Amino acid sequence: MKKLIWLTDLHLVDPEQDWPAGVDPLAHLRACLKEIEALHADADRIIISGDLIQLNNTRAYEVLRRELEPLHLPHRLLVGNHDDRDALLSVFPEVDRSDSFVQYAEEVGGARILYLDTLASDGNHHGELCPTRMKWIAEQFETAGDKPLLIFLHHPPCSIGVPALDRLKLQDTAPFADLLRTRRGLAHLFCGHVHRNVSGLWAGHPFAALKSTHVQFDLDMTGDKLVRSTEPPGFAVIHFTNEQITVNYRDIPTGTVSRHST
Repeated sequence: MKKLIWLTDLHLVDPEQDWPAGVDPLAHLRACLKEIEALHADADRIIISGDLIQLNNTRAYEVLRRELEPLHLPHRLLVGNHDDRDALLSVFPEVDRSDSFVQYAEEVGGARILYLDTLASDGNHHGELCPTRMKWIAEQFETAGDKPLLIFLHHPPCSIGVPALDRLKLQDTAPFADLLRTRRGLAHLFCGHVHRNVSGLWAGHPFAALKSTHVQFDLDMTGDKLVRSTEPPGFAVIHFTNEQITVNYRDIPTGTVSRHST
């Protein structure tokens, strides 16, 4: 059985910059990484599904690199709507890409893992998979064959029932949904962006969304504005074999989090 550690929506900032929402994103990330290092050093990968930094805080990629390197675990990074592809690649040049997108794939334990780039070309906060990206994804589905397929992307492709978040989901999803419906083997989607733990079924396959290591959004199913909640940060542990995929969610109580010093 293979193990993946999944984090998302770090929202790290440049050193000396104000904390988003008044909460220290680095202290929360370090609390998660401390437990990961203590209990999950046997993981095959750490996967972070986008919004690695806060908007316009591109020097924070250097902060992220300094935090990940001592773990000695392979890491896989995705871009979200807060990210900057060029800045990310300047600090993490080893990250693979397809054409001009931070989109790549690999085989782990007999499964095919896809890391998608859903960053919109117009700079808005919704998600996008253009024809170029979709062509690459279709090729990866073909390569996967009957192997389990784990698909990581920042933006959920469907609504979760929170209107203020649903308007920022992946747009124009019909080609992606049609492709997924052709898939007969084991497949699972893993999404960030919504700062909530959510699960469901879309286009015939299960999906999961994960809470942020920074702050969460409230389960407001009627309002049209985002409301922050007091829920703690967290991460997930994914186990998979050729026959099953399991996701366990772990909260990190904020009482265990101490603010970082620079």
